[in-house]
Amino acid sequence: MTDLIRPQGPDETGTSTGPLWKRLVWFGAIAFASVIVVAATAYLLRGLLLMG
Repeated sequence: MTDLIRPQGPDETGTSTGPLWKRLVWFGAIAFASVIVVAATAYLLRGLLLMG
């Protein structure tokens, strides 16, 4: 039986994955989106709790 998911190690060619500022912007965007999703979920759950 063949593996459906094959593990892949880190890139060892010595090339960079991209500029640091670009990686930091992605990190910030993902963190901001996570905060928005959690806040929206909390607000929705609070609204449902106060309806009953």
